[in-house]
Amino acid sequence: MGIGTFIKNLFGSAKESAETLTDTAKETYESAKENAAPILVKAEILADEVIEKVSEYSEKATVVIEEVVESVKENAAPIIEKAEVFANEAKVKVEEGIVAAKEKINELVNNSTHESKKDAE
Repeated sequence: MGIGTFIKNLFGSAKESAETLTDTAKETYESAKENAAPILVKAEILADEVIEKVSEYSEKATVVIEEVVESVKENAAPIIEKAEVFANEAKVKVEEGIVAAKEKINELVNNSTHESKKDAE
């Protein structure tokens, strides 16, 4: 019977220790939950403020980007037009140069042909 009593006491005290540990854990959890509540509220408020600021800056950045794009379009339009005029003028001059070169080549060929005929006579 001494062993039976010993085992009952052992398991009984283990049960009491487990219950005490469970109660302590519950109390610690509740205390941590209560202490964390204000921190969580502050974190939520801070997150809302950050979201609001990011939203404000995002809107401002969008407006600024749109203005920059519009300004670039306005400033680039005359430059693009000038480049097109220059390209067209260059094309005309190249075409004129090609025509002149063809005429000169034909003239040289014709002169060579006439001189060859004279030499042959």
